[in-house]
Amino acid sequence: MAKERKISAHFTSDRRFFENTIGSEFDYTQATGPYEYLLGALAGCFFLTLQSFERKSGWEEVTINVTGIKRSEVPTMLKTTTLDIVAKGVVDKEEFEALVKRAAEECSIYNTIAAVSEMAIGIRYDGEE
Repeated sequence: MAKERKISAHFTSDRRFFENTIGSEFDYTQATGPYEYLLGALAGCFFLTLQSFERKSGWEEVTINVTGIKRSEVPTMLKTTTLDIVAKGVVDKEEFEALVKRAAEECSIYNTIAAVSEMAIGIRYDGEE
């Protein structure tokens, strides 16, 4: 069954923000505009997809740093998008890397962005260079 997601965006001379159905508000500012929210949504979706898989081992912490480079041509959509994953306390690195690959195949927001952007994923393990 399809799950509806809904926000309301409000734009006045004093404030620009959107809110979700429970009333939480998120401001559009010079530092946190639409692309920051898009990249944040990508990181959240990717992690929740990764976390949803059945696995034999686990990890302590995952940080996903997302960088998007917009093209200069109109429409100025993302040209390249990079997920730099830093994992801490990974018990089985081979399994973790297979799960990351699977998350890239199944994460809906990742695949939506991948339709217009070249995607790249890097994995580092905390404490290793």
